[in-house]
Amino acid sequence: MTIRQGTHAPFRLPSIVTEYEIAYRAMFTPSCRYDIGEDQSDVNKLFGVGYAPHHHRNSVRFGWRYEKQSDMVEILAYWYLDGQRYIHPITFAAIGQTFHYAIRRNSDHHLLIVRHQTFSVPVPQRRVGVLLQPYFGGNKTAPHDIHINMTRL
Repeated sequence: MTIRQGTHAPFRLPSIVTEYEIAYRAMFTPSCRYDIGEDQSDVNKLFGVGYAPHHHRNSVRFGWRYEKQSDMVEILAYWYLDGQRYIHPITFAAIGQTFHYAIRRNSDHHLLIVRHQTFSVPVPQRRVGVLLQPYFGGNKTAPHDIHINMTRL
């Protein structure tokens, strides 16, 4: 998946999600290193699921951001519950390191699973959601082409 310089996300058509689990194998390439100054701590999005009426109302995603000091990618839980945004750190990934990422949907919460760690997010599922795919930013667009190797499992 490539996010082109100056954009937030690649063009893609919406995809409906009805599965109990959404999973990807993903690896952040060297292109995921960036320096955007004061907005460096903004959270980019890897993938997730959003619910009607809009994903800024109720959604669950894996977030990520490049941490220059450690030269690693921080992996975060990123979610909206009734319009309120929440962010919680989960783990770190080295550039070039492949992990299995999964979001399991239960009736009253979601489980984000990565690197043998599980984080519970209290967003209740709906029968049908929309697959949320990679997005760069916050408020800034990609400073150069960002490539993440992703395979849906």
